Amino acid sequence: MPREFRCIFDTNIYGLIIEKKILFSELKKALDKKKLIIYGSDVIRKELRNTPLHMKVGSEKLRLKLLNIYDNFVGEKTFETTDLARGLAKLYFKEYKSIKGIQNYKKIWNDFLIVAIASLNDLDIIITEDNKTMCSPKAKRSYNKVNINNDLNLFNNLWTSI
Repeated sequence: MPREFRCIFDTNIYGLIIEKKILFSELKKALDKKKLIIYGSDVIRKELRNTPLHMKVGSEKLRLKLLNIYDNFVGEKTFETTDLARGLAKLYFKEYKSIKGIQNYKKIWNDFLIVAIASLNDLDIIITEDNKTMCSPKAKRSYNKVNINNDLNLFNNLWTSI
């Protein structure tokens, strides 16, 4: 039996699924073959819920479509943000800040929370399109340094940019 990959999608991936319909069908095939298990988090769902109500894709409301796709892929497989995840995200930020200099905490906080949740739950892969912050070499170096110090998995080769 093929190995299942446990993954989490960054919030931006749900928009790409709408934009690139082929990606949706490919993901459904992988799910149907049990090769991919997609998890979610309260952080990602909240970001999707923050989509403005007036935005539409064709005649459909974008927020509703995003949330439906999220619920379809994730179902009940959702991780809640714990104090431990918040603490780990703070360590990522502290390390990232020491490498890159002062950054806008609010802009990257959710990225660090998502990585912390994935690390603490030993997920195989985080799928994102965010190469500027979440998936930047400096951010990865921060995650890995903190994860090594806390006996957590590394994310050197486990990121996929679409």
